[in-house]
Amino acid sequence: MKKTVQSHGLRQIILHNRRWLAAFVIVAATVGATTMWALRGKKTALHVVSQFKTSDYPIGIVGTQDQGYVLTAAGQIFALRGWASQSEGVELGDNPTSLTLSTSGKYLLVVGQRLTLLDDALRQKWSRKTTAPSVVEQAVFTVTGGVAVVYSFLEDQSRQFVMYDLAGKYQGGYTVPDFGRGSQISLAHSGMLVVTLEGGTIYTVSPQGKVIAKFTVPNPDQKLAGLVTAVDDSGTRILAGYSRSVSGVAGPLPRYLFDQTGKKIAQISATSDNPGLRALGNYFLTFGRTAEIFDKDGKQLLSASKLNFNAIDASMSNGECALLFQEQTTSQTAVYFLGIYDIETHALVRQWSTAESDEVRVFQLPGMRSVLALGTGLFILTP
Repeated sequence: MKKTVQSHGLRQIILHNRRWLAAFVIVAATVGATTMWALRGKKTALHVVSQFKTSDYPIGIVGTQDQGYVLTAAGQIFALRGWASQSEGVELGDNPTSLTLSTSGKYLLVVGQRLTLLDDALRQKWSRKTTAPSVVEQAVFTVTGGVAVVYSFLEDQSRQFVMYDLAGKYQGGYTVPDFGRGSQISLAHSGMLVVTLEGGTIYTVSPQGKVIAKFTVPNPDQKLAGLVTAVDDSGTRILAGYSRSVSGVAGPLPRYLFDQTGKKIAQISATSDNPGLRALGNYFLTFGRTAEIFDKDGKQLLSASKLNFNAIDASMSNGECALLFQEQTTSQTAVYFLGIYDIETHALVRQWSTAESDEVRVFQLPGMRSVLALGTGLFILTP
C-alpha cells in the first residue's frame, strides 16, 4: 500500500513538472517569436533623418548619391546639399508640371508652360517657348545625349515634336499628325513617340516623324473602356489595356504587352480593383487594391498588398521599388504605409507608416533614400 502511494505521488510530481515544462516552452517560444518580430521590425524600419518645408506642394524630387533637387507646384526649385541642408530657392514660375535629372546628374529639365534646362548648380542654361500659346506636354533626356519635347498648342490641341542638343540648339522635329482629341502620348528616351487613341489604336513614331507601326488593343464586343498605356524607358515595350467595364460590373481586365512594332509579347490579367497602370523604368506596375510589377517579358516579379489599403504611388531606384499604400477610410486623416521591396529577392526590406491629412507621394532615390512629399514639405527616410 505504501509502495502504491509512493508510485502515485511520483506520477503526480512528474505530471506537474511536465505541465510547468510545457508552459515554459510556450512562454519561451512566444517571447522568442516576439523578439524575432521586434528585431525584424527594427531591421527593416525606416527613420526620418531630415525634414524640409516648402512654399507649395513638391511635385518633383530627383537626385544623385550626394545631392537632391526639389521642384514645387509654385515653380520654386532648390537643392538639398548632401541631402542635409537646403539651398536658397530659384523662382522659375511657368506653372511647372515635372522635373527630370539627366543620367550624368549634371542637368535638370523642368517642364511647364516652357521648357527649361538648368545645370546642377541651378543656373539656367536655356529656356524655350513657342510663339503661339502652348504647353510642354512631355519632355525627356534622350539616349543620344539631347532633349526630346512635345509641345501642345492650346488653340487647336495640335502637337509639335522637337529635338534639341544640350546647348539648346534645334536639331530637328516634325508636326505630329492630327490623331483627334482625347489622344494620349508617351515619349521614350529613344525619342520614339507613342500615340494612343481613345478607340484603342496605337501609333509608334520615330524621332524623324516616320510611323513605325499601327496596331489595336483588343476589346472584344467593345465591353471595356478607359484605355491607358505605359511605355518603358527603352521604348521597346508598351503595356496597354482598359481600366473599366462599360457595364460597370467588376471583372477581369486584360493588359497587353507589345513591342514598338506592335508585336504582342504577353498578356497580363488584372482586375477591376487594379485599374492603374504605369511604367517604372524598364518595368511595369499595375496597381489599385494590389501592386504588381512585371518585367519586359510580362513575367510577374512582385505582388504586394495590405489589408484595407490601396496602392497609390510607386518609385524605383537601384533595384528597389517603393510602394505607397493608403488606408481606405472616410476620415480626413489617413494612414499611409510605405514598403521598400527588393525586386531580385521579392522581399520587403524596409518599411514606414504615418498618419497624414495631406496627399502623400513617394520618391525612391539613390543611397537607399525614400522621400515622402506632403502638402508643404517632405520627409527624407533612410534605414
